[in-house]
Amino acid sequence: MLNFTKKSLLVTLLISLLVFTSLAVAAQDSEPTVVATVNGEDITEQELSSAAQVYPIIMTLSQQYRSFAQFLISSPAGSEFLSEYRKYVLDQLIDQKLKQQKVEEMDIGVSDEEVQAEIDNIVENNEQFGDEQALENYLKNEQNMSMDNLKSMIKENLRSEKLTEEVTSGVGVSEEEVKAYYESNEQSFTDDEGNVKPFEEVEGQIESNLLSQKENQVYNEWMEKVREEAEVTKNEENL
Repeated sequence: MLNFTKKSLLVTLLISLLVFTSLAVAAQDSEPTVVATVNGEDITEQELSSAAQVYPIIMTLSQQYRSFAQFLISSPAGSEFLSEYRKYVLDQLIDQKLKQQKVEEMDIGVSDEEVQAEIDNIVENNEQFGDEQALENYLKNEQNMSMDNLKSMIKENLRSEKLTEEVTSGVGVSEEEVKAYYESNEQSFTDDEGNVKPFEEVEGQIESNLLSQKENQVYNEWMEKVREEAEVTKNEENL
């Protein structure tokens, strides 16, 4: 059985991190390495590494799960695990790129007022932030992040939400569907004494759940079609 001390693990992690940093610096001085192309738009190795956060994850794991961290960075099976993880993250980036392209194609916008409303909501619903300045200080000191970074994230999230709403705008649930579900699942709607709750009492809950399920199905089917119609090239040799 392999036995790694905390010191040996730290040395290995530091060496790995130095190698990774050197490669990253070298990459910045040359043409960016392209790991995938989505409808003519590139996803670079730098974008993939930033999204995957492999080394920060390993450094965090090393604090409590040293053997697992060592396994990830020093064994063939660990390398394969990390490779599959990077492929998974790349698929997420490809989907994100596809959605961004659809947002642009459908001319979906978000105003500064909408973004500010979300900022205000964060401040109002978190006691630790007395005002927007407190939030900005938290982002800078605790998250190494600027207010502009947060606003950009909020804007992209709102655009994604609007895209989903646009795609699922025609989805609805009829009263017949709600009643049919209730009658087929009455035992799922009982009170503490085991009595079946009246339809009127759970109608709203059922309708909401059925609507959510149908919206998810419609959106997933739409997304699958977008993937099928897209021109995506993965450069496996660069992963």
